[in-house]
Amino acid sequence: MRLLAVLLSVGPDQGTLPLRALETIETALSEGCAVFCFLYEDGVFLANGRRDIPQGETDPVRLLQALGRHQNCDVVACITAAERRGITKDSLIINARIGGLGEWTEKLQSADRVVQFR
Repeated sequence: MRLLAVLLSVGPDQGTLPLRALETIETALSEGCAVFCFLYEDGVFLANGRRDIPQGETDPVRLLQALGRHQNCDVVACITAAERRGITKDSLIINARIGGLGEWTEKLQSADRVVQFR
């Protein structure tokens, strides 16, 4: 199975870029690829399950949580970036986990393609 490694460094409120990143992940999964999504810098805010947004607005956090349900999608938030931004293991969305840059480096070596959203 092909592997797409995605480095997502933008927060959920930074324009349309997070939505384009999630569309890329969704397309890759629908085409039979496995996806490793590493949330880095402000991207860790996409793993914050305690986020509250107004009703009727599209929430990239909920979209990522839904994508994370796919068996071939692994969502990992950088532990250092998360700690700096006050995101703990207890506040993570379902289907996301904490990991380190070492794991991202390992995935880079086995990925068929790498995409960065910054």
